[in-house]
Amino acid sequence: MVSRTGFRRYLWWTRSPWLLAALNLLCVVGLCAVSAFMLWDMRRDAERRATAAAQSLVQVLGRDIARSIGMYDLSLRAIVDGWRLPAVMNADPETRQLILFDRAANAENFGHTLVFDRSGTLIISSKSLNPEPLSYADREYFQYHATHNDLGLHVSVPIVSRLTGRWALIISRRLSNPDGSFAGVVLGSIYLDYFRQLFAALDPNHAGAVTLYGPGGTIIMREPYDEQLLGRSVSATDSYQRMLQTRQGVFTGPVMIGEGTRTFAVAQVGELPLQLSIALTAEDIYAAWWQKALLLAAVVLSLCATTIVLTTLFQRELIRRKAAQRATAALNAELQQLASTDALTVLGNRRRFDEVLARECQRATRTGKPLSLLILDADHFKGFNDRYGHQQGDEALRLIAQAMQGTIHAYSDTAYRIGGEEFAVILPDTGELGAEAVANRIRQAVLTQALPHASNPHGLVTVSCGVAAAPSVRDCKPVTLIAAADAALYEAKRQGRNLVRTTAVERPFSVIEGGR
Repeated sequence: MVSRTGFRRYLWWTRSPWLLAALNLLCVVGLCAVSAFMLWDMRRDAERRATAAAQSLVQVLGRDIARSIGMYDLSLRAIVDGWRLPAVMNADPETRQLILFDRAANAENFGHTLVFDRSGTLIISSKSLNPEPLSYADREYFQYHATHNDLGLHVSVPIVSRLTGRWALIISRRLSNPDGSFAGVVLGSIYLDYFRQLFAALDPNHAGAVTLYGPGGTIIMREPYDEQLLGRSVSATDSYQRMLQTRQGVFTGPVMIGEGTRTFAVAQVGELPLQLSIALTAEDIYAAWWQKALLLAAVVLSLCATTIVLTTLFQRELIRRKAAQRATAALNAELQQLASTDALTVLGNRRRFDEVLARECQRATRTGKPLSLLILDADHFKGFNDRYGHQQGDEALRLIAQAMQGTIHAYSDTAYRIGGEEFAVILPDTGELGAEAVANRIRQAVLTQALPHASNPHGLVTVSCGVAAAPSVRDCKPVTLIAAADAALYEAKRQGRNLVRTTAVERPFSVIEGGR
């Protein structure tokens, strides 16, 4: 029998909050991993079932449409065969009607069955014994048969019938003389309402948009129904071309109308130039899966939350202490950042400028390398604020700051806002010519912003810049550099603004043209 002391030895790990936390975390991770695998497998199963259902539906629809068109085609073949029999064609009109046109030709969604002679003139109609001799020679189906020896069934793009004013799909066959020459055309019209009724009869819970495509990628019918899409061609789309190659199957591609991606279940309608597709969105495919996933996620999250709460009880004091330390450190960092950053332009402020300039002066004195300072001032800025308001003035200052930041070398040079509309740039290891070039680039970048400034003679927001360059010296002082840069800036202002003026700290003031 295990003693109490031995039992406590077995439970030594319960006295370590970190080990308990690790074990609990391992349980949480394991639970989440198993749940994630189950959700992933359920998601794949949902996709398989949705695509399989869509594929089955387009195949059933395709067979129904092919069977109906095949039935109508039998009527056209009977007319073609009767055309070759003189006894039929010489019979009186009423008898000829009974012989040529069976009941299928007068079905509800089967429109006029018409016969045209070689000139395109209507000579026989299933709906009239004495049809008006209208000319249809301009129709695509008539021109096709007149120029092709093909005796097979021809399917047209959807058109609006001249006799009824309704949208219809025309199927037609060529009439030939005994010598094979063109004798005319026999056609039947299938109203698009037939396809609309067929699609509307589908299970209302089915997913996706059902579309029937005709020759050239023209839309014959679509559910949900939209009359404006009838007759529209999608042949140029990538998904339609892929559908022609696939003929039957499932693929994912861009939508043919609109934007986005869909999963297409496609099928060829018999041997006809017709294609069917059901376009599934991600919502269509995963709607049921999302319900199960949310339920499972809620259960898993509840278990994980309980585990985390129990673990937190063992580490509460430690977490509080570390949270307090982190909060203090973050607050100190934020305060330090606020103390050294200008809130408007996000450049360094005057305090930060003084610190960095003093440090760089010490380094220049120690190493003997050159140091340059730029001081910039927005020209006629009071007039800008008076005319456009302080909000636009703040925006102008931000644009100047962006121009400075986009011009200087971020790894060495630093920019600051040291006054209302006054800025500064510290350029370590940079001589007089280099500093002047940087100043001119900044001036030009501000000018390129093309911000209107009616109170400025230049018509735009501009800056003037004073450059102070300290060559290799034994004693570089911040006061000396600032005074020299200020003097150069004053000279640029005095000579017309939008200028750069340069002075070397250890020799008399010199004017170097910065350009307007």
